[in-house]
Amino acid sequence: MERENRSLKLLRVKYGLTQEGMATKLGMSRQSYAKIENGMADGNIQFWAKVQRAFKISSEEMWHLINDEESAKV
Repeated sequence: MERENRSLKLLRVKYGLTQEGMATKLGMSRQSYAKIENGMADGNIQFWAKVQRAFKISSEEMWHLINDEESAKV
């Protein structure tokens, strides 16, 4: 999950959001979001679906974001 967590932070920073802003965008508490971003908790499938919807990212783009940050087209 380390790669997913790092990618989540890259996405947040790319959009100029704080952890609080990202949590609000995803409809969750900052504490819950921070635990996922920092690797203290795993995001379930519903969480990742919310990320995709919130940022209008396709499954393919999400895969690239997680697996190859350099080539992600987010």
